[in-house]
Amino acid sequence: MADLGDRKKAMEDQYFQDAERSIKLKSRMDKLLAQWIAGLIGRDDVAGYGAEITDARFKGGGDAGVLSKAISDLQAAGQNVSEQDVAAKMSEFLVEAAGQP
Repeated sequence: MADLGDRKKAMEDQYFQDAERSIKLKSRMDKLLAQWIAGLIGRDDVAGYGAEITDARFKGGGDAGVLSKAISDLQAAGQNVSEQDVAAKMSEFLVEAAGQP
């Protein structure tokens, strides 16, 4: 029985490590996305805008919330960037974030 308990504990530990890794990866992606969008819309407060993007992730349902906020902000600033373009940038930044330590 100890083996089953050890295995369960190991699986739980792995699950939490994977979840933590995913959260950190998405956070790095969000920062890169925020830098890109802030440059397009003329926001000087990149860290503040990054916090808004992170807030959109947690309140708006993950990537969909981030994408929605990004499109809304870009349109409000008069930038003609499509949803597909933003989604492609998100994918690009996710790959870049995965390569960061």
